Amino acid sequence: MKVKFSMLSKKIFGACGGSSRSRRESPCTVDLREEYANAFRTESYNEFWARVLDLTGGNAASPNYTELTAAARLPSYRLFVEHLLDPDQPTVNRILALARTKYQSKNHSLISDYFSETAKASLLCGLLLKDIEQTRQHYLPLKTTLNLPENHLPDSFSDRLAEFARTLNPFDSSASSLSRFNSMQASCIGLLKRLEVGREKARVKLRLISRVKKALAIFLVAVTTTVAVVGVFLAAHTLVFVFLATPVLLLTPVRSISTRVRARVSAQLDAATKGTYILNRDLDTISRLVARLHNELDHAQAMVRFFLERCHERLEPGQEVLRQLRKIGSSFSQQLDDLEEHLYLCFMTINRARSLVMKEVLEPSHC
Repeated sequence: MKVKFSMLSKKIFGACGGSSRSRRESPCTVDLREEYANAFRTESYNEFWARVLDLTGGNAASPNYTELTAAARLPSYRLFVEHLLDPDQPTVNRILALARTKYQSKNHSLISDYFSETAKASLLCGLLLKDIEQTRQHYLPLKTTLNLPENHLPDSFSDRLAEFARTLNPFDSSASSLSRFNSMQASCIGLLKRLEVGREKARVKLRLISRVKKALAIFLVAVTTTVAVVGVFLAAHTLVFVFLATPVLLLTPVRSISTRVRARVSAQLDAATKGTYILNRDLDTISRLVARLHNELDHAQAMVRFFLERCHERLEPGQEVLRQLRKIGSSFSQQLDDLEEHLYLCFMTINRARSLVMKEVLEPSHC
């Protein structure tokens, strides 16, 4: 596990290490967040295909994956999913337990909550992937029948339609229900707000320490200048200088350590905040895709029920329903592929963000 995390860290951190300091020093506005999200997605996507080529022993003659359809890319995504969650939660818990005594408990709790929430989101996406596969298998017989010519439809076609109409919508299940995704998204929004508050407090304290240091430096310069100018009272001022400077000099190492620790905490909170923001956007997109699939199935089932109730009247409505079902089936398959692909992209986003936060946790110091 350590070897895998180290290899992944080198690949991920090498591409973004040069810009991490500039990100920490700039406050995050809405526009900057959007730019960060776009860059995050692009880098993650390129890194994903680089890892796929490594895992499959690909070479320069490999196809351009960005030009393939979602269905053509899915086998490679499924290969990648075997390497999730990274870093895994037990490893994260051990590292955070070792770091617990070094940082403020409130900030430590925020970072711990971040890793916990992203692990839950990853699990939820994994459950939805299973639902997608079960949905494909369940509707495969009907899909196969719909692909037959109209004059070759089996006698059991009406029975299959009736079974389809009676089947419970798979996107009403506990794993892929919209309520569960909405609950996960609400939890992420709450975490995002707490992270933003914690990050801002850490930045305010850093600015305060910086101003205090500058004030002390100005004070020492002023005292030294006064001692040099007023020579008559040299001895007295020297004693005053020693008296005042001694506690400052004694406190300097403590303040330096405090600054490094607070800068380190601020960097961790910043990385966790950005990762949570992007995860929330991903969950929002996934919930919309699930809602669209849910409505598509409801519409198809309602149309089939309408046909079955009136199929004894005449044949033409059945032919029209058949054409509509073929059209819906093709669209439904594409939407399933799109949802599955976005789930894998969400997995990559979660992994990358967790790795960036863990990098900040393991960083020796921030000067």
